Amino acid sequence: MTSELTDISPNWDIQDHLRELNTIARRTSFAFIIMCIFWSFSIDNMLTHWISALPLETGPNNENMSIYGPYEWLQLRWAAVILLGLLSLMPLISIQAYWFARPGLYPSERNWLISVLILTTTIIPIIIFLMWYQGLPNLFELSEASGRPDGVLVRYDASSIFSFGMSLSWILVIWSVTTISLSLTRIYGMIKNGEIRFRKRLLAISTGVIILSLPIEFDGLKIIIAIFSAILSDFVSNSLPVRIIS
Repeated sequence: MTSELTDISPNWDIQDHLRELNTIARRTSFAFIIMCIFWSFSIDNMLTHWISALPLETGPNNENMSIYGPYEWLQLRWAAVILLGLLSLMPLISIQAYWFARPGLYPSERNWLISVLILTTTIIPIIIFLMWYQGLPNLFELSEASGRPDGVLVRYDASSIFSFGMSLSWILVIWSVTTISLSLTRIYGMIKNGEIRFRKRLLAISTGVIILSLPIEFDGLKIIIAIFSAILSDFVSNSLPVRIIS
């Protein structure tokens, strides 16, 4: 279904709209800081519990689990805090984005935006949670079942194991942010010469962040994953039921 682009009312003050957006951004930033502080107190216990739940033969005292790079482990812990803070805020971001955009949308556009926001800020965090507590343990269990060389002692790098899960989570988060950004840009008619403004820049930033942030475990797949994520974000945002009028 398509609809004409909404005409802007002469009484509509863009400055008031930008001030509202600034208020939402400041409120979200403050909530993000609070959530990061909250998760920082429990992240160690969460990581210990997750590693102990993996189907790996680490020994009774985890003697087969090592940390080869203490600085890298510290970096991953804070990355986990930031990730948990973002995931905790996603439902709030979804609600605020909807009420911010709602006044200028047709009913079909509102339904579309609700669907996209539910996907990117509610379903994606649930998928990330299931991936950590169901998908990754099953993956390691499958890897263990494939066998190992006889007489070889296996020692596990805790930071590499955790880095693998963090990378998959960040891919989903970056995809969500890119999809929301492209969608809102399209909704507000930021069109130039028949093309959405900042579209190429947003896709380039998303692709670059994924390529640069993925660890060595993803060598050979970084570009493919980044391009696929960008294409999927662009596809979802282009499903908006609005006929662009340049």
